[in-house]
Amino acid sequence: MQNVRALSIFMALVLLLVASHSAVAQGPLPPVPLQIDGQTVLLEPGKNVHMQTYALLLRDPAFASRADVKWVFVDDMWVPLARAGLEKESSGEELRSSGPGYTPEGIPECWVTLSVPAYRQGSPPWGTARLFDDPACSTMAQEGCAITSAAMVFRYHGANTDPGVLNTCAGSNGCRSGCGLAWGCAANNCSGSRAAYGGYYGFYWEALCGLLAGGTPPIVRVGGPHFVVVYKSVGGGSDPGKYYINDPLDGSTYKKLAYYGTPTMVAEYPRR
Repeated sequence: MQNVRALSIFMALVLLLVASHSAVAQGPLPPVPLQIDGQTVLLEPGKNVHMQTYALLLRDPAFASRADVKWVFVDDMWVPLARAGLEKESSGEELRSSGPGYTPEGIPECWVTLSVPAYRQGSPPWGTARLFDDPACSTMAQEGCAITSAAMVFRYHGANTDPGVLNTCAGSNGCRSGCGLAWGCAANNCSGSRAAYGGYYGFYWEALCGLLAGGTPPIVRVGGPHFVVVYKSVGGGSDPGKYYINDPLDGSTYKKLAYYGTPTMVAEYPRR
């Protein structure tokens, strides 16, 4: 009888420990403190910082205090940008940096291929259309890389769209800043509720593997400026020769990110 009672007590303690562990495991992720302009800001993933940035801070706490990184608040999220050449655009939605993002040590490798459809910005019938159907803007064939890249990602997520449909939709809904695409507006109004807007932020290598692994093809700004869609990683890390792109300029899929040199920005459209 004593053995049975002892066994019952032991099992109760085990169940209590398991329940406690589960509660901790399912609890909210702890905030990461960040000093910005002399004040402490608590970064909470999904609330005021992207998950990729949060994971980077957990692995490399020193990154938060780097002198060559400036933290900016965009679309309710804190994002790191290189200090050089920082310029905020008139839409209040887009930020651009002339320098590359942070390249942390020991970036994990990743082997991912996403079946992202490839579109060419100059293909008929949309190639001769003006951006946002505005006569004052260039044609899709000339400068439609951002819209075409977004159309690839929306289509990948299941939206019934193409560059021409997206161009007209963006124009009708005011999803523009001058003759440039307003990324968040395009997702909210022209993706058929298939894509969400994850942000447009300074490039850092870890973002590529993180997004690809999560089923989100990153739209990357490269020199020019020009936008391409990263759909495949064969090892990843910080080697641009290990990432394959859909290039809206010619609709090709064989090029690697290294073809265009140093990336500067990332537009993120996760599945809604």
